[in-house]
Amino acid sequence: MTQFSIPVIEYQSPRPGHALNPPPPQFVVNDRQLIVAMVRSVLTVNSGRASRHYMAAIVKPTMEFLLDWAAAPDLRVSDYFLHVLRDFSATTRIGELAQGVTYAYWKWQRGYSWITDFGPWAAGLNPPYTGKKSPDFVMLNMATNDLAVMESKGTSSWNHKQAMGLALRQCRDAVKHKAFSRGYGSVLTLDTKNHFGKGTLHIRDPERVEELSPELAHYIFRRSYATWFDLVGDEEMAEWCRQEIGLVRPISRQRVAEVVGGTSSPLSALTAVALGFDPERTRFQIDPVIVEAIADFDIFKRMNQQLRRRVSDASSSNDRLHTIRFPDGTLITED
Repeated sequence: MTQFSIPVIEYQSPRPGHALNPPPPQFVVNDRQLIVAMVRSVLTVNSGRASRHYMAAIVKPTMEFLLDWAAAPDLRVSDYFLHVLRDFSATTRIGELAQGVTYAYWKWQRGYSWITDFGPWAAGLNPPYTGKKSPDFVMLNMATNDLAVMESKGTSSWNHKQAMGLALRQCRDAVKHKAFSRGYGSVLTLDTKNHFGKGTLHIRDPERVEELSPELAHYIFRRSYATWFDLVGDEEMAEWCRQEIGLVRPISRQRVAEVVGGTSSPLSALTAVALGFDPERTRFQIDPVIVEAIADFDIFKRMNQQLRRRVSDASSSNDRLHTIRFPDGTLITED
């Protein structure tokens, strides 16, 4: 596996020039983690089945084409990529890479293990969300009981200021709602005009402290698994996970656990191939304790710190050659 080490610079305020000292450690992610993060970050509730298959299919070849693999552990884009695409197409690919990197960063390194699309999720808020702008994601950190919104941007420049301004403006309306305590702007700069330039992740956080209710926490917890069920081809469970607060139908733990199995859809098969796994021997699973918490709100409320650590401290490295564990209790393994 190829590993990428990405410097992270976090700022104390929305204004440039207020970097934390010392900065957080570099973020290390391997190519398999990044592939799955990119697939899950581009899947949305509005995308049809064919488009989801297409997006999953192009993630790995896009990465192989986009990145300079010889530069690893630095994250750099290849010269070939820079000179073969028109501007709008290159911008789109860089945006997809930025979404994958930031999705992986918040999930692996910052403890926001449950991440879902903001727009469809916000439709179920009470009081209703009335903001004119929407960020990309809403994220839950169970250890800190922290619900945050996040907007991801990518730029081929070394300068993050313009992209960060756009990201924070998209977060500003959302963070006014009483549900949220933080609104993170996340910008991946790639410095493509500098031969020695490398990918750097910039973070800004206008903070506002609020108490998060158990009902709201379970809502984001449950919805965050929708893309996992999309990935394995269980669209009925994905739809169930996206139901609004107060409208969710009761479901059995056995039904939730049915996700355990092989590559039952073209999407999961494509993902297995992208990871270098044999689709015929690959299994997509969820921790049995997490299955109970998805299905039963009362069990979720009783989840203690020890259980939270069990999930959020899941190893980012493979415990076997062909196993990938994710912080939200999901697992991909080749038997």
